[in-house]
Amino acid sequence: MTADTSSSTILSSREIKLHLLGLVMLLGLLGLWYWFSTGARVVPTLIELLKDDDPSTRIVAAEQLGQVGPAARTAVPQLLSQATQDGSQHANTTAAAALKWIDLTAARRVMTHFVSRLQDPDVQQRRTACAVLGSLGPIAKPGVPPLVAAARDADALVRRNALIALASVGIPSTPIGVALLDGLRDSSSLVRQTAATQFAFTVPLTQDAVAALTPILNDPDKGLTTLARTALDKPRAGDAAHIESLGMMLGHSSARDYALHQLAQLGPAASDALTPILPLLEDEQPLIRYLAVETIGGMGAAAKQALPALHQHQDSDPVVHAAMTDAVSAIESATAATAAPSAKELPR
Repeated sequence: MTADTSSSTILSSREIKLHLLGLVMLLGLLGLWYWFSTGARVVPTLIELLKDDDPSTRIVAAEQLGQVGPAARTAVPQLLSQATQDGSQHANTTAAAALKWIDLTAARRVMTHFVSRLQDPDVQQRRTACAVLGSLGPIAKPGVPPLVAAARDADALVRRNALIALASVGIPSTPIGVALLDGLRDSSSLVRQTAATQFAFTVPLTQDAVAALTPILNDPDKGLTTLARTALDKPRAGDAAHIESLGMMLGHSSARDYALHQLAQLGPAASDALTPILPLLEDEQPLIRYLAVETIGGMGAAAKQALPALHQHQDSDPVVHAAMTDAVSAIESATAATAAPSAKELPR
């Protein structure tokens, strides 16, 4: 290569400045686009998209609003409408799921709306009601008793949807576990597989579940046996290493809700994770605070050291505040019962 050829490939100082200026302008435009397309700034645009004729557009808009969180509170009326009145079940569920991240009170309104439809004469209404309640997750805790009843519906798809919803709610774990165990004995193979799937991937594995799943390993339904094996290979509900792992996940915002949901289903066994849970009572997300309170309350007497923090905390969200009152009552009652002498210890 000659000197003349090599010199022609070298940029002059003026050309370098122009390239740098162009790069700076490009980065500025990208930054401006990001600024207007994220967070609260994009909420007005997403609200308009909730009114679109295309269900797919409404679904995506609801999902995006859920990611914005409490800053998208102005979208609550439109999301409520989509959750309760939209003709698309997927649009219903995505709007409901978004509301649990934006406004817990609004999410509970959706729950109330659909609980009444669990006994609707129209089977599709009952199926949709179960699906929407499931999309609300633990916020639909008051809807567990009617969902347990729906798990005995005459329609297999209603029973399937009810079991999925119950596993998604997760708390209180005892009646949900009983319903899932009943599902393993259902006359429908679809329902049996659904129940096994929840044990495999969603709910903690209790000793009763182990006892019920073990014989299924010899079932002629290979799909069912695979799910049973997957479930039985999971850590048990009281596994210390698993609880420690969940406690570590609490430090990561992307996994916090999952970890709390799992811990909330463990009851007193989750008390080993109490220390990392307590700071979450101050989290900016109401859903995270709610899950933290439900988890602590479920620990019973094992969480008595959390009582001062619970008494001092005055949460601005009414759903979280009510859950906190219940948690304090549950912990104090369990502590008193533990401290009380048994009948054999009473003086004669």
